[in-house]
Amino acid sequence: MLTNLTTKTYIATTEAIRRFKQDHKGVTAIEYGLIAVVMAAFIVYVFADDTSFVQSLKEKFSDVSKSVGNATFKE
Repeated sequence: MLTNLTTKTYIATTEAIRRFKQDHKGVTAIEYGLIAVVMAAFIVYVFADDTSFVQSLKEKFSDVSKSVGNATFKE
């Protein structure tokens, strides 16, 4: 009786583990979650502080604007 019960429990457990390994339902959600984390980190990097990418970009556009404003055209 005990051996039969132990065998059935072993088979049920190994089948449950096998089904769990083959289940890929949550994989897509995990991938989207990782993409969201990377995008959030990029947004924080871009808008973080005065030394951020946006500030550097503003400075470059300001320099270009000054250069264009100071340019003289010959006809």
